[in-house]
Amino acid sequence: IGVRAAGALPCHLSVTPDGGRLIVADYGSGTVRAVPLGPDGGFAGEADVAEGHGSGPVADRQEGPHAHASVIAPDGTILTTDLGADLIRAFRIEGGALRLAGETPLPAGSGPRHLVVHPGGHVHVVAELSASMLVLRPLDGPDGYARLELVAESPATAEPVDARAALCAAIKLGDGGRFVYTSTRGDAVVTAHRVLDGGAALQPVADVPSGGAWPRDLHVDGPWMHVANEHGDSIATFRIGADGVPEPVGAPLRVPSPVCVIPA
Repeated sequence: IGVRAAGALPCHLSVTPDGGRLIVADYGSGTVRAVPLGPDGGFAGEADVAEGHGSGPVADRQEGPHAHASVIAPDGTILTTDLGADLIRAFRIEGGALRLAGETPLPAGSGPRHLVVHPGGHVHVVAELSASMLVLRPLDGPDGYARLELVAESPATAEPVDARAALCAAIKLGDGGRFVYTSTRGDAVVTAHRVLDGGAALQPVADVPSGGAWPRDLHVDGPWMHVANEHGDSIATFRIGADGVPEPVGAPLRVPSPVCVIPA
């Protein structure tokens, strides 16, 4: 199917809804790349590359741009997080090229890592360096998700943590958008957040031990949650209760250094 050169430390992949582009976030170089795909999913051309810029106040983590993740908004805008520059960057594919459509600054030192788009339209971001949850909405006007504003901020865990040691990681939607789930690696917990006001705010309601060390990712599949504990060499399974809180089910599955869980 092919091989393409990557930027420094690629860390996240997503595919546009039409299957025509693979979006790659390069943590080390801070670049975002759009690789053309053919009908069979193979590479169909060279990547279009958008350079990152900026830095943040956390000197050992924000010395330069660090693209970390991307999601596709309902209007087709590609939203990317930049942990190093405290930015949400918005891109669109126009004329076959990746074009920067807008940038939204986030609180200094927050370190946005991953994001989801709630069914109500708000964007939820887990901020790794500040151990916080950020809620944004698209501004009124023709730009759609290219222009966002911050409308709410809340803790990433139900119990207080040392933000610099917590190192929040994954964020996923659950239960039709009634709850959002995040993982915190340093404290080895998964947190259930109740969604308020149609997605305009989040409230952490419970921290649950992740079933291992360093929960880097999680996947929600209906009433089930699977958590990848990278340093614990395990994937732990939970059943999500009617109250939205995950409960462990059985013994964790032994898997060497799992970093991502996706449906097959």
